[in-house]
Amino acid sequence: MAVVETGANVAARTGAQFLEGLRNDADREIWIGGECVTNPMDHELLRPGAEAVARVYDTQHEHAEICLAPNPDDGRLVNRTHLVPRTKDDLEKRRASMEIIAAATGGMMGRVPDYLNVTFACFAGASEVWARRGNERGAENIVNYQKFMRDNDLSTTHAIMNPVADRSKPETEQLGGEIALHKVGETSEGIVVRGARMLATLAPFSDEISIYPGSDLGPGDEKFALAFAIPMSTPGLRFICRDSFSKPKSTFDYPLSARFDEMDAVVIFDDVLVPHDRVFLDGDIVGYSEVITDSGWRGHIMHQAFTRAYVKLMFAFGLGHAMANMTGVGRFDHIQEKLGQIWNMTELTRSALVAAEADSYLDSHGVWYPHDRPLMALRGEMPKWLPKTHELLQLVGGGSFMATPSEADFNSPIRGDIEKYFQAAGGDAERRVRVFRLAWDFIGSDLGGRSELYERFYLSDSWRMTQLAYRTADTTFAESLVEQFLHD
Repeated sequence: MAVVETGANVAARTGAQFLEGLRNDADREIWIGGECVTNPMDHELLRPGAEAVARVYDTQHEHAEICLAPNPDDGRLVNRTHLVPRTKDDLEKRRASMEIIAAATGGMMGRVPDYLNVTFACFAGASEVWARRGNERGAENIVNYQKFMRDNDLSTTHAIMNPVADRSKPETEQLGGEIALHKVGETSEGIVVRGARMLATLAPFSDEISIYPGSDLGPGDEKFALAFAIPMSTPGLRFICRDSFSKPKSTFDYPLSARFDEMDAVVIFDDVLVPHDRVFLDGDIVGYSEVITDSGWRGHIMHQAFTRAYVKLMFAFGLGHAMANMTGVGRFDHIQEKLGQIWNMTELTRSALVAAEADSYLDSHGVWYPHDRPLMALRGEMPKWLPKTHELLQLVGGGSFMATPSEADFNSPIRGDIEKYFQAAGGDAERRVRVFRLAWDFIGSDLGGRSELYERFYLSDSWRMTQLAYRTADTTFAESLVEQFLHD
């Protein structure tokens, strides 16, 4: 493991530098539990998430030989996920870096910075798509912004969906079109936007927020066709968080919830001024679709998302294996079958990633593209697989999830009883309790429930993605197999 000293030749931030950036950005407006927070480090329930992201930043330095690489402009070391891949080797090295980053949280934090690093490297690499229909300035802006992200190693959030008020109407028509984010004016300095977007995951721990397309628009929706990025402290920008699922008091009792609540928020834009040099798209309803469909975003973001999913599936497999060995149930066929199901999901995910890289190619933008065929198959199945692991782990753990005294119990006069009656075949009482509390935090806590919901929907729902897989499938070989038997 190579650790790189920070200095003039290193643009990649450390955890301390990331936290210092949060402290220095005191004008942000984050609402949680009726309280306005400007610095997440000052809030008990937000501090653990900030520290977890800081740990991610430190991880890239601890594994610098894998996670860092020279940027093509000045040679300073940056995180590999900021780089536009130009070769197959670039894709393989990017996945290795993303795997290490995901492992730092067990795959529990889906929106650590590499998600948007990959997104904007993809957008910048396909800037000619953004330049269509006279939007050369927007294309130049997105290229410059991606370099800004890279060279400052930003932590960013994004919000690509409009709030849902009435699904019987198009989102741009709900409540008179006033809820969805839209342009309301323009000045010599920039455009003025109003409305709301959701869900800005990682918002309290981000330096900037980006807005880009999440669904198609139609004629007459030009004022909704927007893409831009602005600092979190921009005047008029407010973030309304859900309840916190953080339980920071004890990593013994809540080993995941005490660390990894990345938070989700609805974003309010109260006549926010977006400077002209931060606007990537303004009013082009055709481009609003094309910058997603024609930029290669689909393959690149699935490459990132399923690398993290692979790590999380492996974590789930490790939890099941640990529980089975702890209580000796691993010798039973039906338990082995359940653990085998999780292993199958894990290995099929890894195989799809390897296949996507093996069949990767240089696309029309000069960017090396992971073949999306195996990834499209995963995109329909992963929203079912990860929730399925929760069910399988419940069946493996059984009643032992409820035999889990707290850290306070271990530190009380009943410790002797716990050590005697809670021991197991695979470890003493403390180790047994730690294993099952960890597994329950994964599947049964507030954070575990949010995690399951997130996995079902964060890359769209399973049925829609499975439908898309069918609609985009190459049916040539399948049809030929049938056709050969339809003629005498």
